[in-house]
Amino acid sequence: MVLPDPLALCLSEKGLLHLSKLSYYGLYNPAGCPDPFCRQSSLSLTYTHPFMLYQYACCRRRDMYERAELSCGTYEVVATKEYFARPAMPVIHVFLMDVGHAAVASGATAATCQCIEQVLDALQGGDNTLVGIVTFDSNVHFYNVTKDQTQPQMMVMADVADVYAPMSSQLLAKLSDCRGQLAELLSSIPTMFAAAQGPESCAAAAIEACVELLKPTGGKLHAFVASLPNHGSKALKMRDGSATNIGDKEKQQALLAQDNTYYTLASQAADYNVCIDVFLLPQAYIDVATFSSLTNTTGGSLYHYLPFNPLMDQDQLLNDLKWNVSRPQGLEAILRVRCSAGIDVESYVGSFYKPPTSPTDLYLAAIDCDKALVAKLVMTEKLSPNSEVYLQCALLYTTTDGARRIRISTLALPVSDQMGAVFKGADLDTQLASLTRQVAVTLPGGMTGAGKELILARITGILSAYRKYCATSSSSVQLILPEALKLLPLYSLALQKSPLLRPDVRIDERSLWIATMVSASCPRTLGLLHPRLFAVHQLIAAGSMPPAGHLPEQLVLSSEVLDQGGVYLLDNGADLLIYMDQEANDKLVQDVFGMPNMEALLRAPQPLPVIQQDNPASRLLFELLTALRLSRCAFMRLRVAKKGDPYYPLFVNMMVEDRSTAGMSYVEYLCHVHRQIQDKMS
Repeated sequence: MVLPDPLALCLSEKGLLHLSKLSYYGLYNPAGCPDPFCRQSSLSLTYTHPFMLYQYACCRRRDMYERAELSCGTYEVVATKEYFARPAMPVIHVFLMDVGHAAVASGATAATCQCIEQVLDALQGGDNTLVGIVTFDSNVHFYNVTKDQTQPQMMVMADVADVYAPMSSQLLAKLSDCRGQLAELLSSIPTMFAAAQGPESCAAAAIEACVELLKPTGGKLHAFVASLPNHGSKALKMRDGSATNIGDKEKQQALLAQDNTYYTLASQAADYNVCIDVFLLPQAYIDVATFSSLTNTTGGSLYHYLPFNPLMDQDQLLNDLKWNVSRPQGLEAILRVRCSAGIDVESYVGSFYKPPTSPTDLYLAAIDCDKALVAKLVMTEKLSPNSEVYLQCALLYTTTDGARRIRISTLALPVSDQMGAVFKGADLDTQLASLTRQVAVTLPGGMTGAGKELILARITGILSAYRKYCATSSSSVQLILPEALKLLPLYSLALQKSPLLRPDVRIDERSLWIATMVSASCPRTLGLLHPRLFAVHQLIAAGSMPPAGHLPEQLVLSSEVLDQGGVYLLDNGADLLIYMDQEANDKLVQDVFGMPNMEALLRAPQPLPVIQQDNPASRLLFELLTALRLSRCAFMRLRVAKKGDPYYPLFVNMMVEDRSTAGMSYVEYLCHVHRQIQDKMS
């Protein structure tokens, strides 16, 4: 604020300060104005500068709703040249494909080529988009594609122990000029490597070579890997922690990255704004924990299809890849969180790179709409009640159109010394996301029992504080829950029964959950922990879906609500499971699955595809599937869960309110939490 010289002011008889005709201007509002940006004063000013457009009655700018920075909590501005360390990077996609014997034999190579060819038109960036194709088996193969060549030129890197990359200008083709040549190359790759032999896979060396290729420009690397890297630079060893002859400590150690050089490689990639997405298409163990260090450090995404079956998984792979390249996202981003006096940022959890030389900034080679960061705040001094604290997040990034922008989000929070106000404003989704990430980051190298104790201690601490400060008049034999957090015990039980902490989970599955939960948004976290259950037979009996924008009524996740002869659909945000009771009538089986009766369905081998039939029941089922997929922004593979098959235990484990090998029932857990609170209060 710039105030005029006192000599230029004169106090009128009515007690008003008037500005002289000098070019002074500032912010000055009368006392009692509700605007938080008003300065407290018993005087008012008359402004002559055209920038200051105030309504004198409420002291607000007349144009505040025309200016985003005055009326919006989040807004964007175009970055000036001072924010350009170099020209904005173009949109570059390098597709790295496994063409080894295991990938070709399982159909992963052919499925990958078909999916990439189908998403080329969905790539962002317009006419300036650049695309590179690289393959690997025991060697790494680069392809030079130009519009003047009738056939691409292949360059082979045989020395996979000392990785390098040819000049990027020779290997990155302009999509608008070479769309046809790229499609022909992708269609020919499965035939070129149809006779591939040998178990060697140099996947890690190939990823390193692609990072070297992208260092001059930055960009996105999409790596499709079908087997464990066992050859060349950064080769890994088989260390499946699900073996029965090792202890819990060894199993938890398998959640750590096997080789620290993967993190070093990811740090180098992040330094050069290279984002790594990894699509794992194995038939067995592939060490997800080690691969996750590549994606979490560079802001990439990790996908896992086990065991990969083109018949069941190719649609999922296609949709995952298409959403990955077309979703709202930014490149070469830098993020900083600022706080007002009295609070500070202690730490962050999420997918980012924090260089040792930058104490305040987070570097994100790519950032997208599916990820979220958690910033842990700490109080550095006592705050005054009835005041406000301010948080501001500034994100500098490049759009896929090549524009450099700054997105600013500002939040004002009231300070209160009343515990009731704190609990009234509590956010359940944020509490759960923070707790889940805290458990996820402590699991590698730790123990699952410690994770469960952490959850129980957090829940007990929160609810005992509410009982002590907000519900002292209630009977001690009652479990009192705050209204905003009344589902916290249910979600905490679901977290304990999730693959993060369940004892019967493969090590790769647990590692995938850790990598996912570390950066998942709040809606995705809740969906994975507490699925949605729908009664399909009731929907079929009703004859139609609910009105547009609505889903059928959700059921409690308990076997007590399952009707004899019913059909149920369970959605957890990652997979869809359809379960049919053994007493279902033959017509329902035939309408939904195309099988003559339940006996034929039980004998059918897995994987069992569910194909839409020409009848009202099947059409309603697929209408529901479409609605669920749209609500999750995910394709979600459909699996059939029937007794005696691997997917049936998965369905049973998602009934989180039932007692199971993973833990107690919801009612038992509430009693257990109540006893813990009573012990803490006594």
